[in-house]
Amino acid sequence: MPKTGEKMESLTQSESLFDIYKSLFDFNPDACYAIDLDGRFRLFNEAASRITGLSQEEAVGSPFSSLIPKDQLPGTVSFFQRVLQGERGQFDTAIRGKDGSRLTLSLTAVPVYADGEVCGVVGTARDVTEKNRITLLLNEQNRVLEMIANSHPLQEVLEQILQIVEQVSDQNICSIMLADEDHESLWMAGSRNLPEAYSSLIDGIAIGRNIGSCSTAAHDKRVVVASDIAKDSQWPVYREQALECGLRACWSAPILDSGGDVLGVFAIYHSRPHVPTETDMHVIEKTAHLASLAIRHYRAEEHIKFMAFYDPLTGLPNKRLFSQRVAEAVGRCRTKENDTLAVLYIDLDRFKLINDTLGHSAGDSLLQQVAKRVAGCIRKTDIASRHSGDEFTVLLEHTSKEAAGLVAKRILTELANPFDVEDNEIFITPSIGISMYPPDGETPEDLLRKADMAMYQVKKEGKNSFHFYDETLSSRTFDRLQIENELRKAIGADQFSLVFQPIVDLTTGKLAGAEALLRWEHPEMGNIPPDRFIPVAEETGLIIPIGEWVLQTACRELREWQKAGAETFTIAVNLSLRQFYQPDLTEMIGRILEEAGISPEKLTIEITESMTMNVKKATSILYRLKHSGVKISVDDFGTGYSSLSYLKEFPIDYLKIDRSFIRDIALSNGNKNIAATIITMAHNLGMKVIAEGVETSEQLSFLKQQNSDEAQGYLFSKPLTGLEFNMLLGNGQQEAN
Repeated sequence: MPKTGEKMESLTQSESLFDIYKSLFDFNPDACYAIDLDGRFRLFNEAASRITGLSQEEAVGSPFSSLIPKDQLPGTVSFFQRVLQGERGQFDTAIRGKDGSRLTLSLTAVPVYADGEVCGVVGTARDVTEKNRITLLLNEQNRVLEMIANSHPLQEVLEQILQIVEQVSDQNICSIMLADEDHESLWMAGSRNLPEAYSSLIDGIAIGRNIGSCSTAAHDKRVVVASDIAKDSQWPVYREQALECGLRACWSAPILDSGGDVLGVFAIYHSRPHVPTETDMHVIEKTAHLASLAIRHYRAEEHIKFMAFYDPLTGLPNKRLFSQRVAEAVGRCRTKENDTLAVLYIDLDRFKLINDTLGHSAGDSLLQQVAKRVAGCIRKTDIASRHSGDEFTVLLEHTSKEAAGLVAKRILTELANPFDVEDNEIFITPSIGISMYPPDGETPEDLLRKADMAMYQVKKEGKNSFHFYDETLSSRTFDRLQIENELRKAIGADQFSLVFQPIVDLTTGKLAGAEALLRWEHPEMGNIPPDRFIPVAEETGLIIPIGEWVLQTACRELREWQKAGAETFTIAVNLSLRQFYQPDLTEMIGRILEEAGISPEKLTIEITESMTMNVKKATSILYRLKHSGVKISVDDFGTGYSSLSYLKEFPIDYLKIDRSFIRDIALSNGNKNIAATIITMAHNLGMKVIAEGVETSEQLSFLKQQNSDEAQGYLFSKPLTGLEFNMLLGNGQQEAN
């Protein structure tokens, strides 16, 4: 039997196959490898070198087993043996990089044949370490919360937290120190694997700067990163002892209570110099928060019992107390003829956007201000409560339907005024549902449920209003649940499609491209409008896989148009808020473009201006997108609340004038002035302008007069299916109608 090395030599020496391998291995962004029957690497691309730290010269000829930790070796060997028997497969395993770090890889492998016999394995590998770490951390947090709920001793809870982090942080050592009552020193509460000599040395360490990372973190109430203790200026006191114990890096985070006082410090130590990644910082923050929950629970158990009936953030009664008060009020109503009460269910519109973009501290500040305004809209004998999250409830006793409506209007008016949140001017609107006793229910549960249903109807009808419960809402709520259930099935059932709204260059009159629009054709429910299912997809997170499908499908369609001769065409795809802030957005878009064979500049990513509320984070994301080569458009411009002073800082290519301004151009000088101002401003900032919703020749004439660059709307064409668009191109009709 020929030696395996000879077979692989003959395979790779083939000129045509060499070219294939050249493309596959050298330019693939994923790590690629080939292994012979002896288990040695024969091919190893640059991406594989980056992951492992091994050069191609070091890797080729060495056994793959040299990279695999002992605990992972049997399963990995078994996987490759199955592939050598003719199977194709995927397998997750761990490796040790050249620097000693442990990484988790997702491997794919297929057998390679020569002369009809398997001569080796070829495959790809992706680093899923960060993803797995976060997943494990989130899963294990539930165990800690259960321990807290079951009143396990604090020491056991803290040790469990340390165990979790050490499990997700390879070769790291963790500790938790607690502050004394005077906030002058830190005492060791859990150190698991920290060298005993060092743990004893710092037990009782003073809180202050330049004593070490933990002391500084407690003093400054911020995360302190010492990426190399040997060189860090904050370690003059314990540097020598730390280095003697093999500690080279220390990341410390303060554990704070709800008032910002220091409860202790969480720390991660490393045996080598190390700078934290974004995921590391996320783990640190989550762990410090989790430890804070545990410590506060045990330190303030009596206070928590007292606060069981009140919301600690807003000071309002909580859901539990509110339900009790409603039950008591219903009992009083039963003893009086013709007495009624009302329950208002208030949900803040767009609160999640504010929380996600400006951060949780800003969200908390906003909730506190909202609570004060809501409480100021009712009588002293009424009750306002924070139900959960961004939801509030109000109990109005001895009232009427008309009076309840007046209170709802008062709340709408009060919350319409801007909020000052961390130097940001924030606008928030509420959706309010109202149920009445006795017609709508006789228990707190019934009244809250029906007020909630009425509130969701307000959401559906456009938000920022109030609605009384009626019997038809029960079927509407069922409809929403049905939409969610069917939406989950639709993703894998080929029920989605795209239509394409042509975009016209107003200078040349030619088609410049199209905007991809999502459609859902259900086999039984028929065509389901986007405004009926997109909000559900956003709320449930299903928008992430749906959005990726839209990008893939749109890019493949653009490729077909290019084959038909429309080489200058571009495709515009809308991003949702969840998509915009997903960590791997740029990588996902790059992969889709590469798979479709599309140049990045042919893809325009459309965002709404409200997504840029968190200027710092949005700027980072936008520049990463811009660096990848895609174009960026701000959709529905003029309807959000972003600061124009930051607009010039964003790498934006297009501003899209919202259709609401275009629609009434003929009727309103105000809308004319707004549209003209947006066009002028955009051009001064080096951006192009697209007007959407153009339906009349009068609108088109005005836009041309104002030098708008592009436009779309029914005046030119309705949204077309892919087949219709291809037929349009096939007929050579690239001139706008």
